[in-house]
Amino acid sequence: MNAPIVRILDHEISRTITPQESGTSRGSRGIDNAAEITRALEAASFLNTPGNFALDLSLGSADYSEISLNSWSVRHRFLALEIYLRASVIALVEKVGLDTFDDSIVFATEGPTAVRAAAEKYIVDIRSLSRARRFVTASTSHVFLSIESGLYEEIKSFRSRLSKDDSIRFNDLMATAPNLEIDWAQLVAESNALAVLYNFSPYTDTGAVVASKRIRASGDTYDVIACSFAHRKKIDSTIDRIAAPYVASKQFLPMVPSWATWSAFKAYALKSSRIAQKNIDSGKKYEYLYTRAMWAPSHYAGLLLKKANPTLKWVAEFSDPLSLDVEGLPRGGAPLDDDFVTDLVKPIEESFGPIPMSERTIFALAELIAYAHADEIVFTNEHQKTTMLAHIYSDSLRARVAAKSLVSNHPTLPSEFYEAEQVDYSVDNSKINLAYFGEFYATRGLTEITTAIRMLPAEYRHLIRLHVFTNYIPVSGSGSRPRGMSAKAYNDLVDRAINGVGAHGIENQVTLNGSLPYLKFLAITKNFDYLLVNDARSGEHHEVNPYLPSKWSDYAGSAAKSWAFVEDGSSLSHKPATIHTPLGEVQAITRELHRIIIEKLGA
Repeated sequence: MNAPIVRILDHEISRTITPQESGTSRGSRGIDNAAEITRALEAASFLNTPGNFALDLSLGSADYSEISLNSWSVRHRFLALEIYLRASVIALVEKVGLDTFDDSIVFATEGPTAVRAAAEKYIVDIRSLSRARRFVTASTSHVFLSIESGLYEEIKSFRSRLSKDDSIRFNDLMATAPNLEIDWAQLVAESNALAVLYNFSPYTDTGAVVASKRIRASGDTYDVIACSFAHRKKIDSTIDRIAAPYVASKQFLPMVPSWATWSAFKAYALKSSRIAQKNIDSGKKYEYLYTRAMWAPSHYAGLLLKKANPTLKWVAEFSDPLSLDVEGLPRGGAPLDDDFVTDLVKPIEESFGPIPMSERTIFALAELIAYAHADEIVFTNEHQKTTMLAHIYSDSLRARVAAKSLVSNHPTLPSEFYEAEQVDYSVDNSKINLAYFGEFYATRGLTEITTAIRMLPAEYRHLIRLHVFTNYIPVSGSGSRPRGMSAKAYNDLVDRAINGVGAHGIENQVTLNGSLPYLKFLAITKNFDYLLVNDARSGEHHEVNPYLPSKWSDYAGSAAKSWAFVEDGSSLSHKPATIHTPLGEVQAITRELHRIIIEKLGA
């Protein structure tokens, strides 16, 4: 009997050929099947492109060995496995030896060029392995699984020799490769950090996106404990690709999420901290704990864990002021008063003095517990830090926060994430195409832009197109109401979006679109001339605008130009947007529209 042998990585596999198969001659059914498999492999692997060698299964081992030394076999190491799994009646390949690939790339671990080359090679390997998976049978599954495991071990070993920065770069290239299914569970390192995040991917929320970007930027590996937003938020699997290489485990608690209900806050804090404590008691070695607000319940869980584990470093991030609303007025409702709250405030008052009753609210306490106990406090902009510190009731507590805090803007992802997805959305390049992504609020809308468009002379006005991407658009315009949301609540939000755009009289120049998955949003930004971002009106009770729109961090990485509508002196006003226009200055907006029309389309 004849036994073809396939050598891949450290595995040698063979299939016994029956006498009937070994007697197959050229020109028989075996040749036809070989040609069919060859064509399929060429199409799947792009081996029929210029400079590559086509694979002829009718070649003997000597001929094949000569071909296997050529460059394409280095990039398609696992074609041999696919051949093995597919060639159920082929007896013409006596030996397929792919142990001759050039492994110098694997061990050249210095510099971005080597990292990119290795990532590209492993991307091809995983794609090839994915194709082979389709032909696995019960009798060959053990062969496939052992080789798959071997490949992932090789990748993991390679990545372990990289610096943290190079490892992040390598992960980015792998995570953003199109049409690539990676089993990150086989690549993720052992967790060294814990993240308690009320909302996390794949549920759509700005906080979930920013937390994912923070985790990626750290380069550490996390166990994540979150609250399930099932039936409350849309699922966006593209967000997962940001942090997937760094999440060892992710647990969602089956609780009804709440924005400002004390019983829900307390329930999440108690349950998530108990789960995390079990991890610690079982021997998990966490270097630090990370919590983020919005949403505020995360910080309550963080405090319970910090009290139980005083040596565990606690990093607490604030995206916006919690205790003040956008107008600068107190937020949070009635003071809290139960045994749980008493336990929270007692050590703070012992160290920093009595807490005023006005500061015992659900959001104000979320600030105070982090101020008093966190080892590192992160603000997203200087004005936010200034505003929040100014409202701390105790001078000594304010001094502690000043000493423990740092300012870090929302992270911007590298260019690979902007190319990770494809979006079929056409624009008329004979027009000026403006795009707005996000929700509408009383303090943030587009009415000044649409008013400015209407103020343009008729011969210019029709040259502007405004593309709006938002969550709540009319059902008649392809919008969809989330499960669990009443028709009235949805229609109220739709009305708010329509009023926020203010397209009356120029409806044919405004296109309302549903929100896109996050990476598709990044991809589509390059289609437009200008991306619009505006400051929230901070209100007369704020001395400075404490908000920095997270959308800026997304626009900052895009190839498109950006147009910022800013309050004087705000954090956004200091960012390198292509155009800065004072918020509310309609005539200034009209002048800029006229200028960019001439700039792009001529007089």
